Amino acid sequence: MYYRDPDGNRMEFQVDCCANADEAHAFMHSDTFAANPVGIDYEADALLARYRNGASEDSLLAMPVGAPAQIPPEHGMF
Repeated sequence: MYYRDPDGNRMEFQVDCCANADEAHAFMHSDTFAANPVGIDYEADALLARYRNGASEDSLLAMPVGAPAQIPPEHGMF
């Protein structure tokens, strides 16, 4: 999730959901990660609604399927 505060500071929020460092290492060397290392676009309000409606932690943290999200141009990665 990318956020720009009222002062213009940019922040990136990310949740890694691996049980341990070995699992994280394996994921970051997987075909899944290679195909989409940045995650997907999603609606934060919809995710919050799922949380408020009692969705399980596992379902909220599950890797969603979708096209890779666009990296904001101000990140200078183009």
